[in-house]
This record gives sequence, C-alpha cells and structure tokens, in this order.
Amino acid sequence: MNFIDVIDEKYGIKLNEQQKQAIAHVKGPALVLSGPGSGKTTVIAARTAYLVMEIGVNPENILTLTFNRAARHEMEHRFTRVFGRDINKKAYFSTFHSFCNLLVRQYEKRQGRRFKRIEGSEDLNSNKREILRNIYLQINESNINDDQLEDLINEISLVKNKMLKDLNGINFKTRNFVHIFNAYEEYKRTNLFMDFDDMLTYAYAILNKCPDILMHYKNRYKYIQVDEGQDLSKIQFEILKMLVDPKDCNLFIVADDDQSIYGFRGAEPQYILEVEQKFEGCRLYRLEKNYRSTRNIVDVSSEFIRKNQKRYNKNHRTDNNFRSDPFIISAKDETDQQNLIIKIIKEKLEEDKNTDIAVLFRNNLSSVAIIDVLDKNGINFNVKQNRLDFFDHWLVQDILAFMRFSLNQADVEAFERIYYKMNRFISKAMLEHAFAAGYKESVIDGILKFDSLQPYQRKTMIELKIEFKRLAGWNPVKVLDYIENSFRYFDGIREYCEITGLSIDYLYGLFGIMLTIARGCESVPSFLERMEELKRIIESSGEGKSGGNITLTTLHSSKGLEYDCVIMVDLNNIEIPGQYAMGKFRKDNDASMIEEERRLFYVGMTRARKYLYLLWPQVRNGLKEPKSLFIDEVEECLNKKAQGQVKAGMTVQHRKFGQGIINAIYRQDDKNMLIEIDFGGVLRKLDLKTCVENRLLEFN
Repeated sequence: MNFIDVIDEKYGIKLNEQQKQAIAHVKGPALVLSGPGSGKTTVIAARTAYLVMEIGVNPENILTLTFNRAARHEMEHRFTRVFGRDINKKAYFSTFHSFCNLLVRQYEKRQGRRFKRIEGSEDLNSNKREILRNIYLQINESNINDDQLEDLINEISLVKNKMLKDLNGINFKTRNFVHIFNAYEEYKRTNLFMDFDDMLTYAYAILNKCPDILMHYKNRYKYIQVDEGQDLSKIQFEILKMLVDPKDCNLFIVADDDQSIYGFRGAEPQYILEVEQKFEGCRLYRLEKNYRSTRNIVDVSSEFIRKNQKRYNKNHRTDNNFRSDPFIISAKDETDQQNLIIKIIKEKLEEDKNTDIAVLFRNNLSSVAIIDVLDKNGINFNVKQNRLDFFDHWLVQDILAFMRFSLNQADVEAFERIYYKMNRFISKAMLEHAFAAGYKESVIDGILKFDSLQPYQRKTMIELKIEFKRLAGWNPVKVLDYIENSFRYFDGIREYCEITGLSIDYLYGLFGIMLTIARGCESVPSFLERMEELKRIIESSGEGKSGGNITLTTLHSSKGLEYDCVIMVDLNNIEIPGQYAMGKFRKDNDASMIEEERRLFYVGMTRARKYLYLLWPQVRNGLKEPKSLFIDEVEECLNKKAQGQVKAGMTVQHRKFGQGIINAIYRQDDKNMLIEIDFGGVLRKLDLKTCVENRLLEFN
C-alpha cells in the first residue's frame, strides 16, 4: 500500500481525488490551480512528504518558496508537525526574498565585501525612507509627504519587479521619477547599500554572471515548489526559470490566478496563465473543493469572479451546508455605517461569543473611525495593518492646529502653521512682527500692533480674533464646517493638488474621518483629547486595544486568512475599484486594473466561512457616492442564483406577507422575473430581483 493510500490512516489527513492527483505528481512541471479554502498548504506539505517517503527524494533536494514569512512558517510547521517523526532531514521552506538574499550572501562572501541592508534600518543615514526623502528634496526642491513617499517606493518596486529598462514615456505619479530613481540607484551603489527589491535584482544578475553558482543551486534543488504562484513578478519568474533544468524540470507551482492582487508590486496573473506555454509538458491540476465557506458564499463568489475575462475557468464546489446569502446593506453615511458595524458584531457575539469576525477595508485609513467606535463600545479588537500615517499627516495636523489655536491664541506654533491657509491675507511680515513683539496673550494682538497694517487688514484681524474665540465654544463638527467653508481651507489645497498631482478626494477622505470622530465629541477639547487617545491606541504595538475575536485589516492583508464572519466596508466606487482603475477603463478601454480590483473584492468575499456582509455609505464627506460596481455585480449574481432556485409549488416566506406558495413564474428577460405567490388565497405578483436585493423572501 503506497503513501497516498495510508495518509488518512497514518496521519489523519483526508484527501479528495483532486488533491491525491496533485500530490502524486513527481516528474515534470505542474500547475495546481488552488481555489480559496481548498487545502493548498496540506497539498504542499503532503507532496513534500510523498517525494521523500514514497519516491526516496532527499529532503535537502527540495526547495519550497512562498511570498511572506507567515505562509512560510505555516507550511514548515504543518510539514514538521505531521511528518517530522518519520523524516529526519530538514526540507527547505523559504520566502522568495530570503532565498535570494541567501544567494547574494554567498556571492558577497566570495567577493570579500558585503552590502548593507537598508530596509527598516533605524540609522537615518542608511534608512531607505530617509534616503528617498533627501533625494526627492534635492531634485524637486520640496519636501515629500507620506502619501507621495509610498507612491515613490511602490513605483521603484514596480520598475525592479517588472525589469523595466527604458523608463522614459512611462506615466509615473512621482514628479521627476526617472531622475530620483537614477540618483537613488547611484547612492546605493556608492555606499554599498541594498534594499528589499535589490535582493531579487542582484540574485538574478549573479545567476547570469556566475554559472557555477547557478549550477550549484540547480544540482542541489532538483524539486522546486512554489506557493502563491499568482504573486510571481517578472523578475521572480525569470529567476525561477533559471533555477529549473529544462530537461529535468520538476517544478510544482500552486496558484490561484483569481487571487492575483499585487499588480502594484509587478505581480501579474499573466505569468500563471502562460505557465503551460513556458514549460513544455506542464500538467494542470485543479483543487476546486472549498472546505471553508458555506455553499451560499461559494456559489455567489464563484459566479462573481467569472466576470473577469483573463482567467482559468474553474468549477468551485463545497459539501458545506447552505446558510445565508451575502448581506448587502446601504448606510446613510459614515456614522450610520459605524453603527451598523457595531450592531452586526454584537449580534454575532451574542449568538456565539467565540465567533471570529473580520472588518475588511480597501485602505488603511478606514480603520481609524472603526477603531474609534469599537473602543467607545468597549469591544476589544486586533489591528493587522501596514503603515498608518493618518495622525501625522500634514492635513490632519493643520486641522488640529486650527482647533488648538481657538483654545489658545498664544499658540505660536499652531498659528504659524495655519496663518496663510485661512484666506485672511496675513503676510509673513505681519507674522514676524507679532513674533518679534513677543505678545504672550495673543498672536493676533501682536499683528494688530504692526504699523504697516491697512485699515481693512486691521478690521480683518479684529474679526479673526472674535472668530477663533467663537470656535472655542462650538462643537467640533461645527468647527470643521467653519474651517472648510468660512476659512475656505480647501481652496489652497485644490491648487496644491493640481501642482503636485495629489488626490483631492484622498485629502477630503482624511477630513471625513475627522468629521466622523468629531460627531462623537461634544467640545473642541474633548475632540483633541480623543484624537490623542486614538493615536496612542493605534500606535500601541500596532495592535490597538488588543484581544477579542475582532480583526481589522485591509483586503490585501486578509489574503490567506479566514473568519466566521466578514464585514467588508466602504464599498463605494471611489474606494473600490477606485477612480484610477475606472478612468483607465473609460479612457483606454483597459480593464486590467478593474479585473485586479475585482480579484481583490473576491479575496475579501472568500475569507468568510459563514457570514458575509457588504456595507456601503450613500453619503461620504457630505457628498453622495455611488456604491461599488462590484456590489451591483454581486446583486446580479444573487438574482441569477434565485432565478435558478424558484419553482412553481415552492413554499416561501415573505418578510411582510408571511408564508406563501409560488403559483406561477413570468420571465421578463435574462435579468428580471415576476413570481406570482399565493399568500393564503391572496395572489401577489412580486419582482424577484427587488425581493432578493432587499432580502424580502426566504426560499424553503
């Protein structure tokens, strides 16, 4: 009896037929299309054991690559925990970057010199972010803000991962990007510095330059496995092709093209879609059975992702029971959405206190207002996020300066920050006179002593002093409205955005978050205090008020995770797919970014085991915002599913009319259907689509 037959009996692992076929693949290249919740980690661990225990492969000849430390740890832990007693030698599980870094270290040892890794360095002279800030300042003669810096870092990563050579003619967000990029590369060369992306580019160059090093790795790793293959960038794909022997290519790639969501890093599903052409004799396997989610979620999410054109066709299925279709809920505004989040969480925890719940959002900024409302309701949570620079953002600091000055008109630092941003025509000379005069009670009193003031300026300063005194006694929502509309703060911001290319919608989003927080505060002092408190909560090890079963994370960071209940929020077009993706489609008929955003939405949906809630506020920052086009697509999927379910004679439950029996069905077109229902002798014709979207009917 072979390993596949005894794996259940000896190791307690129950494999389906698709998994068994994939695990038993030994010779030649293979692509395993692994859908959400299909047990890919089990397959990789079991195949590694199969190669060793059944085929007799030395574990040291097997290299398994993935893309983040958590996935690497999970695979290695699973393999060791299950098969460690029977396999003495250690198989090598590594992230792609760690493997490349190891290769570079070997080359450094040979050359007798070593590069300094600058990613995350605390030394300001060798910190990637500080180096880029300084280069940007030298070339553009202006400081780079946090948003622009993130764009710059992502664009550098894109160039490296896509192996772009001719950068001229490419529309980069960063002003003078090519000059900055070249200066950054030269600075690193001069100082023997290396960043995260350089690990890939240097490894690729070394393998090309040093055939003996390449041969060493080719001879050692006869079997290469790649997890999350859809995350491969061009340079990673090229490195992979170099490592495998074309004549004896034992490459095993596990991927889901539907979960390729890192285009901004240079990862494209195209590399996976072309694997069969790139590697002769490649076998294709599918893992289509979902062990994670209810049948409702599997059916709807699978239908939803079929909207994408560039993908492998798959037939996802599950043996799990039906439970609830995804809940689509529109909120009146941001505050109403926060209240809905609390309501859903409390309901789920009352049903089962051990329910684990995730609140997912497209952008990290969404977490701020959610953390505020969770903390106020005494609900413990964990935050899984990347950088969040909200509280240090210049716009947030501007608004706080307005409020601090209203409470203390002697606050020189606050006034110096805002004096030219309130449309009161205050010159630098006026400000310098006030500082020189040293008036301790009021900066404005110092300006009023300026001899060169014109009568209209004096009148404006007297009124301004009264304005700020009034602001100090108002509630913070009213103060924010005054800053926006009476001081016309955003007039200057719009001009700044036109010059720099910054998104005015993003900046209004920051303002909107402050407005949402302000609605829960009664006074300016309490608002300032709350902002400081939230900053402390979020900065506290990045874990907020840690504990409990609630996780807050971005859609990107949720990949690979799963939860009983998933609440996806801020599902407006402006957030997902976003204006840039929609603009590319409208202007150039380029659907690639829309398809990636759809994949990201799909990743969020498929994190849910039992319940999925899709929330969108009708009004954001005081403006009506349309729901995400993906909400429309999910509603269409639900309607299509309902049309396939309904049959004459079926018993249904209507929220208002009670129990009834379907008497007749009238199909109007592919998307619309009328159903005639007998409610205890009363016949009613109802629009099925309306009933589904508003959850008016339950089908038995």
